[in-house]
Amino acid sequence: MDILPHVIEGKLVFLAPERRDNVPLYWKWANDREVTRLTQGYGRAPSLEAMQASYDKSAVADDVRRFGIHLMSTGGLIGRCALKNLNLIVGRAEASILIGDEKHRGHGYGTEAMRLLCTVGFDMLELHTIFLTVLACNPGAVASYHKVGFKDAGCLREASARDGKRVDILYMDLLRGDLVPDAKSGA
Repeated sequence: MDILPHVIEGKLVFLAPERRDNVPLYWKWANDREVTRLTQGYGRAPSLEAMQASYDKSAVADDVRRFGIHLMSTGGLIGRCALKNLNLIVGRAEASILIGDEKHRGHGYGTEAMRLLCTVGFDMLELHTIFLTVLACNPGAVASYHKVGFKDAGCLREASARDGKRVDILYMDLLRGDLVPDAKSGA
């Protein structure tokens, strides 16, 4: 039996465990040029079948917790997030997040979703450290992570490429005491 709740609510969004019937939407996002430009992406866009197989594998994995990001106002699915590479012995996990549709970016949904995800990690999984990587060419994401409380932890210089240019991959980390509560959401 999984100890995670089925819904984790904020003011703007709620997180719910991913469902297989959402994989076609995830596949659409994975094939969106702007999504792959802002993230470390898939390199080559995966097939729908490959994404379904990946979902099936991660659904039974012990080292990952994946959630869909839904709007509180409509219940609509706008993104996904995860705690992956979970090591419950040392209390560490890697966070990832994606807001799939451009019209939902820049409204605070991703910031609140990341804060909720980190709350799950610290309060329910008893993690000590949550870390992530982000492309330096995605300043909106970097600013969002800073709002949550993530600290700059390092940089892999020119470790990726976007639009024909070399870009840095930034490492950021968060300890329980670093998490900045949001007055609006209470998360």
